[in-house]
Amino acid sequence: MPPASRVAAALWELAASGEVFAEIGRTAGRAVAGFALGGLAGVLLGFGCGVFPGFGRAVGTTAEFLRPMPSVALIPIGILFLGLGFGLCVAVAAFACCWPAYVAARAGAGAAGPELRDTARAYGLGRTESIVFVLAPAALPQIFAGLRTGLAVAVAVAVTTEMAAAPNGLGSFILEASMAGRPERMYAGIVAVGALGAALNALFLALRRRTLVWLPGTGRP
Repeated sequence: MPPASRVAAALWELAASGEVFAEIGRTAGRAVAGFALGGLAGVLLGFGCGVFPGFGRAVGTTAEFLRPMPSVALIPIGILFLGLGFGLCVAVAAFACCWPAYVAARAGAGAAGPELRDTARAYGLGRTESIVFVLAPAALPQIFAGLRTGLAVAVAVAVTTEMAAAPNGLGSFILEASMAGRPERMYAGIVAVGALGAALNALFLALRRRTLVWLPGTGRP
């Protein structure tokens, strides 16, 4: 375990050379792309299952089979079809972060209580209008909670996939530093992962505040 001063010096050196920012950019791109794809898929699937019971029964068994599957177990399959690098990291991260969004969206689809549903019927809202103007807004707080969890999962899985099957990125950087016997660079890379996760979380909370302006306490962690 190197002293904190050596880790800080290594991080400063990496920042001065721009190397750490290049690796952060690669990892961030893969994590955000995976989060966007997986989060959207999870929200649509979960909300659809919650709103349409027949659809939920049709796909529920398959979803519950796939949901607990470790995402890293799919890396060999991903290598076979996507090769190494960007596409593989995005696909594995998307699979991993899809399921927190799915669970939250499915639960959020039932967040609108009978009072809201009765009010919608009293105002003559049809099925589509009720989904768009009543069920979806009521589900948004839970959906955002699931997406926030999914974002953290996407970062973690992107870094893990880079360790296993990518030539660059923070995961690859950390693994190479460890194997080269340079622990100060390894810990500097780990600090960079934490900083990336914190930055993405802060951006997500800002988006949540702007979207859920009507929700009391929005923006608090």
